[in-house]
Amino acid sequence: MERSRLYGLLATVFRHEPSAEFLCQMKTPEMMVALAGAGVELGEEFETDRFADISEKLGIEYTRLFLGPGKHISPHESVQLKRGSGILWGPETSAVRKTYRAAGLDLGENETVLPDHLSVELDFLVLLAKEEAEAWEKLEYDSTARSLHLQHGFISRHLGKWVGGFCKKVKEQADFAFYPAFAELLRGFLSGEKSEIISRLNLIDANDPLFSDDGESNNLRSING
Repeated sequence: MERSRLYGLLATVFRHEPSAEFLCQMKTPEMMVALAGAGVELGEEFETDRFADISEKLGIEYTRLFLGPGKHISPHESVQLKRGSGILWGPETSAVRKTYRAAGLDLGENETVLPDHLSVELDFLVLLAKEEAEAWEKLEYDSTARSLHLQHGFISRHLGKWVGGFCKKVKEQADFAFYPAFAELLRGFLSGEKSEIISRLNLIDANDPLFSDDGESNNLRSING
């Protein structure tokens, strides 16, 4: 559930300009301590500036970085993927949408946010991580493995292929520490996720009575083809 909440926080950060309610939550002592513990430094201006000034600065920053007009860092897989189509609603967008639908999870898609927007891809992982946590709690190993395989596949085939380059651009082009700090949190967290997923699949095999007799993980064999 902690992983699900972290994915949710990152989705909120990159979905749209920060709302007043979200910034209030970010500035609570508890949240500031939690972020600092995760190595997230939002910058001196975030801690010292007046709330109204922070809200205005970050609203302008978000628009300049991710929306335009003019040159900006489009937070879409179809645009950011190396050797991809480079256009909105490219074939990558349709492929991501098919992945959501095949998983049977409802992300509440609408016409204003494309399926391959960073926040929507993170929302997908929010739901998969939550589904996994609930399956662990119920000792439903088949469901747990399904969620883990979906996470591993989605990171391998989609988000993990482009988010590193996206985060690098954010760090290079931002004027304030806020978005680079969350970009680095996203990059670092996602870079370790596939190995963590393998570790959790090993836990299933250690507890599942159907663990293979030859000593090789059924779940790892599935991931490795």
